Amino acid sequence: MGRERKNFNRSGFKRKVHSLFIIATEGEKTEKQYLNALQCCEQFNDKKIFIETIVTKKGNSSPRSVISRLDVFKKEYSIAEDDELWLVIDRDKQSWEADEISQVAQSCCQKKYFLAISNPCFELWLLLHKKKLSDYSENEQISLFENKRVNKTRTKLEQELKDVFGSYNKANLRTQDYIPYVNTAIQNSSALDDKPNERWPSNLGTHFYKLAKKLLKSN
Repeated sequence: MGRERKNFNRSGFKRKVHSLFIIATEGEKTEKQYLNALQCCEQFNDKKIFIETIVTKKGNSSPRSVISRLDVFKKEYSIAEDDELWLVIDRDKQSWEADEISQVAQSCCQKKYFLAISNPCFELWLLLHKKKLSDYSENEQISLFENKRVNKTRTKLEQELKDVFGSYNKANLRTQDYIPYVNTAIQNSSALDDKPNERWPSNLGTHFYKLAKKLLKSN
């Protein structure tokens, strides 16, 4: 007989008031900072959603390790019918093979987890708060998609964020640069998604907008 699951208990969370969104991220800091700021913004959904972000620790950022953190949470805590478990990861073809991403997507489907993959990475979602892909030439889009390092510390998308917003620091995200424009990011991301039933975008794109729409007062 399995052990009894605990009730989730965090400051500010009330089970009879809130539905719980458990979001496991590939990143250690950036996504959590963004989600924390999103939960405090004016547009945040009045259905009383509470976000619990489970970040990568000690470099365990493979898609399998990220999904395992959702498994652990689900095993440990009681999950209500209107709670949702989300996996937020990068496609990043330089790091993860297509077969591995496909297996993780299939596992999410079987376990009824929601999946938000960015191709190539979460920084594309941030860029879409201010820019449309149509602002870039075909060659520039290819460069963003390949997202190679432009120096020892930055990839192409990280450098583009610095150029567009004036700065970019993964460990200390200036959330005020992004959160006021989150509905613009939703619109720009949705416009790129010509195959919304695909498990992840095969070209430049991000499914993070699907999560953002649920969290905000957005149709």
